[in-house]
Amino acid sequence: MTQECHAVKCASSCYYQLRRIRQTRRFVDDNALHTSVQSLVTSRLDYCNILLAGCSVKVIARLQRVQNNAARLICDQPHGTHSAPLLRQLHWLPITSRVLYKLSLLMYDVYHGTAPAYLTELCHVCNDERLRSTHRRNFALVRTRTRLGDSSFTVAGPAAWNSLPHEPDLP
Repeated sequence: MTQECHAVKCASSCYYQLRRIRQTRRFVDDNALHTSVQSLVTSRLDYCNILLAGCSVKVIARLQRVQNNAARLICDQPHGTHSAPLLRQLHWLPITSRVLYKLSLLMYDVYHGTAPAYLTELCHVCNDERLRSTHRRNFALVRTRTRLGDSSFTVAGPAAWNSLPHEPDLP
């Protein structure tokens, strides 16, 4: 299954759940509405979204529209309402930030040695003393020639970790 096919199937099942939740909106309180959207829609958006690292903007935009509609449903806003303030109000990260967060979280586990061995074997800390990245404890980036290769964990994980801001060593 391609990334685009996954996004289409995920979006269609999320829209189905949103329609069903919208029908029950007047019968439930806000807390139950929020819980049902979180469990039926947001969990589907988060499932395997780490595989979307490095995918096209079209695929991410499709899933972002689902998240925007879920935020409008929870906040009881009409369809044309701008969704960025609603996402901020709900403390939801956009889809691209969710993917980056999950990658960074996995790389944190790899960095501290708590990740499974099969992930730890894929990523290596840069150990060339001549480079600044060695002192920052960055991971070495594997060069690939294809876009599909760039979306692999071996490339996307270290790139996400290396893009995080560096904290200087405390005295």
